[in-house]
Amino acid sequence: MTMATLPAHWQPEIPSRVLHTFPVQDVYVWRHEQGTLIEMQNEEEILKRFNDARTQFKAWPIAPIPGLTTSFTKSWLFLVKVPNISDDVAFPSLADSFTISLDSRVEKPDGTFSLVHLNTSRIQNPYGDMENLVCPFASRCAAFKVDVPRSWQNDDGINVELDLMSEFQTASGLDDFASITLDERKHQMITIMWDTFSLTFEAELAALRRFVEDTRLQERELSPKARDVFRMILNFRDSWKVYYNLHEEFPHLKNPTHPHHRIPKLLLERFQSFNSDHRSAYNALTAIPNGLFLVNGCPGAGKTEWNMVLAALIQCKRRPGSKKRHSPILFVVDLNKTVDDAADRYFTLCKAAGLKLRIVRMHGWPYEMRNSNKLNGSSLKQKEGGSRGELDFTKKFLTTASVAKHTGVNRNSNKAPTLDEAAWDYYHKHEDDCFTPLRRILLSMEAGEVLTTGDWKSLRSQVSLLYRAVLRQTDFVATTPVAAYGSFSKLFRPDVVFVDEAPHARELTTLISFAFFEPIAWILTGDVKQTRPFVKGGDARDAKKQGLKFNPYAEQLRVSLMARAEMVGAINSKLLVNKRAHGNLHLLPSKMFYQHEMTSGYEGIKRYPPTVVHLKKYLQQLGGIPEIQENRAVICLKGSQEERHINSFWNPIHHKWVVDQVQKLIRDPHFRSIADLNALGRVMIQTPYATAARLYLAEVKQWPQELQDRVEIMTVDKAQGNQADVVFLDMVRTTTAGFMNEPQRLNVAITRARQAEVIVMNYQMTWRTSHGRPVRAEYTSQIWDDAASDRRVFAL
Repeated sequence: MTMATLPAHWQPEIPSRVLHTFPVQDVYVWRHEQGTLIEMQNEEEILKRFNDARTQFKAWPIAPIPGLTTSFTKSWLFLVKVPNISDDVAFPSLADSFTISLDSRVEKPDGTFSLVHLNTSRIQNPYGDMENLVCPFASRCAAFKVDVPRSWQNDDGINVELDLMSEFQTASGLDDFASITLDERKHQMITIMWDTFSLTFEAELAALRRFVEDTRLQERELSPKARDVFRMILNFRDSWKVYYNLHEEFPHLKNPTHPHHRIPKLLLERFQSFNSDHRSAYNALTAIPNGLFLVNGCPGAGKTEWNMVLAALIQCKRRPGSKKRHSPILFVVDLNKTVDDAADRYFTLCKAAGLKLRIVRMHGWPYEMRNSNKLNGSSLKQKEGGSRGELDFTKKFLTTASVAKHTGVNRNSNKAPTLDEAAWDYYHKHEDDCFTPLRRILLSMEAGEVLTTGDWKSLRSQVSLLYRAVLRQTDFVATTPVAAYGSFSKLFRPDVVFVDEAPHARELTTLISFAFFEPIAWILTGDVKQTRPFVKGGDARDAKKQGLKFNPYAEQLRVSLMARAEMVGAINSKLLVNKRAHGNLHLLPSKMFYQHEMTSGYEGIKRYPPTVVHLKKYLQQLGGIPEIQENRAVICLKGSQEERHINSFWNPIHHKWVVDQVQKLIRDPHFRSIADLNALGRVMIQTPYATAARLYLAEVKQWPQELQDRVEIMTVDKAQGNQADVVFLDMVRTTTAGFMNEPQRLNVAITRARQAEVIVMNYQMTWRTSHGRPVRAEYTSQIWDDAASDRRVFAL
């Protein structure tokens, strides 16, 4: 059943002129709901294909995880090799639901047994931050918790208790570090079977329903502010607006430098280093329409830094009238790695500033709650081992506690703890006062006692109380929008919600933060000219070729909420000073994508410090010319030819040349980091195609570790948020511009470099096909023409 009803004659085609404004709510609902449902179908189809492909991964069963054995299962720690970059391989994150099967069978007197469809979850690698491992590769593996049945049916149909996994055990215990060698002779091949149900789409549609469906439950009713926000995002131009003043809510924001406020010195230094754009955005927080504030920032504009300093300033003093010492903040990003980086960055900033805040990185709240008794009404027969999913937070907590106790590895002091780690730390601190019932049960489990049904009920209840207590005292939670969906909003009520990289998220993903939270303000930051949401099935021919359902609403789904706001001039502030790029690298993207409004954060000689001058000479020597005006060169290699590999491409001549140049550069002792002249410089190899990236990665892995550590390889679509001193951009193609003529993608590609950029590109990439005829490509041709005008196209 759909949420909107439209006339039967209404056509799904979406004229570009109405992508940004929706005077009729039903049109907005119809497009986003129908488009999301088709995306959900395509996602399920792709996951089914991954399952059918039965891709194998190398894995090492390390040892049982003590304290997690139940009457039904024994839990094991596996280390699994993370696959190389590929469009054809999916790999689980910490929140995904899946099972694994081992290829190997176990021969016993009772018969032959297969270890298949074992309930599995990915957990934090307990050796991830450990130094001096016998096998350093172990720290880079994924860690799986695998639940193995204790009872098996033999050839006579009789259930017998067998410890089958012990046949493959590689260490005597989790702390047997000398045995964690990941010996190739001891690995097992596993296949992963995905749960094809997607919580992402469930969360998106639930958020939409909150706004458009009537509810009889008073506790589920939306606040007037949330309804005002929704009306405003339907029609930015003509909506009613109530303005909120963040400086009034937090009076110390009016003048943080006043001695009376006693703001930490480090925060004042960060605040005083704000450029004019940062200050302008900060001052605009005095008039936030309906509580929604949109900040668009160019590459290197310091968007995340602005977020972090603002959040820390808010939290360093108590809000007038608040019972909490620190105002709670929710920081969400629709990219797991970016969430990790943001949580660790804020943790480090607050620690350095002397702010004693409780900061947590949360993974997958709805995944823990999805199969809980409270939500699905299931009976106690699920108890300790009967449910495929996690019951409340019990299993995650027990796993974290057991791994922490039995590895003895200290966590990285510069990383924000996960919610499970924070819960374990809090329990450990209060086990003798607040949580004596939980302590009693855990000691019983440690002693190997079989818990009764009542014990399991008590355990779940006690763990739930623990997590609630932790969240009540948490000041800052960093997570993804989907992970924050649902009942989490009842336990953590933020005063401010930050949504970073907002243009990357589909509109309904962004809507989750509006639907389930009621802060003083939602602050969205990002760059609509760099990224946009990823949607499958948007091209009819490609969808047919891939066996997916064509999505006629794809173009609407590719327009983020911030992009719609930008189309009608509803962005509240812009950050257009680039402090990443030196050597005039800002000039080309400023001309191509920012109407010359993006400026350098450095004046005169500061654009060319000695290390940048050194790289300028390197580029000049490549081309055999005396002078260039910009540290960006286009390399055209004679005889280069694209080669197709399955559904992807690579270019052998490009590959060889880039590898040779990267090796030469990272062996140059004068190639230094722009951020720290005492450190050696870093290189990024960037390419549009997964096959090309995978082959670069395979090559670099053959190098000495100290050289590997200075080279990063990624596809253009994964490069957002990353940067390097020098970027080699291998465009691969030699027949057409392909999808690299898309402006957002190309903008990301040419704005990752801090000191110099080398674009390996064939002239044919300046052309594309239109109605069967070749025409000049609008964007890739500008790269070539700009370099040619300054004699920076080097034919080699």
